[in-house]
Amino acid sequence: MFDWLRRKRPPRHRSVPVAEPEPAAPIPVAPVDDTDRLPDIGAGPFMIRPLEDSDLPWLPRIFRAAIKGQGADFYTSAQCDAWAATAEDEAQFVARLGEGVTIVAELDGKPGAFAQLYPDDTIEMLYVAPGLGGYGIATLLCQYLEDEARIAGTATLHTAASLVAKKFFESMGFRSEGEESVERHGVALTRHKMVKALR
Repeated sequence: MFDWLRRKRPPRHRSVPVAEPEPAAPIPVAPVDDTDRLPDIGAGPFMIRPLEDSDLPWLPRIFRAAIKGQGADFYTSAQCDAWAATAEDEAQFVARLGEGVTIVAELDGKPGAFAQLYPDDTIEMLYVAPGLGGYGIATLLCQYLEDEARIAGTATLHTAASLVAKKFFESMGFRSEGEESVERHGVALTRHKMVKALR
């Protein structure tokens, strides 16, 4: 069903094994309903790999959970709900993941985070499930996509960073070119246009 995704995936030999953090108990995530239930994963060893078909049911859930978890410190509940609703049409969301390069952080054999480069000069998405911050997952996802952008000949990498992600992207060498307001389901959200020179 998703053969078109396989054609766009980066080669498997670029999977990145990562050092093991301290083992932890599975992360309890209180689902909004069953459609937002996340896989039961611990904060154990993880690796970065290309998107696989089996990831597709989980990535919209990770997207929504990340927004409603980390986003609550920066946006109102109405703003978080409107932003998370971007993934309500899961078929459309999955179709977006088939564009460009989409990679996944796998923990305990299950997806815990994902990121997308689309087009070659833009990090379009980077989302980590609640409870998995502080293990370097976002850093490795970002570095992987930077390498993909360099391979594609990109000189300058762009992203539209939420208020949640601005500090992270600054730590990765991006600089803000200023704020902008975007609308999601009739609700305005502030984000930063950010840029990084790759050469």
